[in-house]
Amino acid sequence: AELWEVARISAWRHADAGQTLMKEGEPGEDFCILADGEAKVTRRGKLLGVVKTGECFGEMAYLAKKDNQRGADVTVSAEAAVISVPTASLAQVSEGCRHKFDRAFMTILVERLSAANLRLSGV
Repeated sequence: AELWEVARISAWRHADAGQTLMKEGEPGEDFCILADGEAKVTRRGKLLGVVKTGECFGEMAYLAKKDNQRGADVTVSAEAAVISVPTASLAQVSEGCRHKFDRAFMTILVERLSAANLRLSGV
């Protein structure tokens, strides 16, 4: 049932290699799931990470309710299929569905924070 809730509020789109999906500093009005392909996440030209099939990006727009500006650029590095979910539309889904998104995003953020800590510590 929750899959249908997400399908109802989301949009699928095609993206070509080199296409910028999100730009640092722009308002974040959606988050995306990479259904297929690959994208690079950069900030001021520095590579922060690579998004692969099945992973999400732009979730900070949903989590940061007040200042939802994009913190990085996301550029397609291999032809991609992208599922875009407007953050405002999540209010239309059930509480259980929103809770699953919240848990998934928190898990992702913890993983990213742990990876950043390892990089900073030189381990």
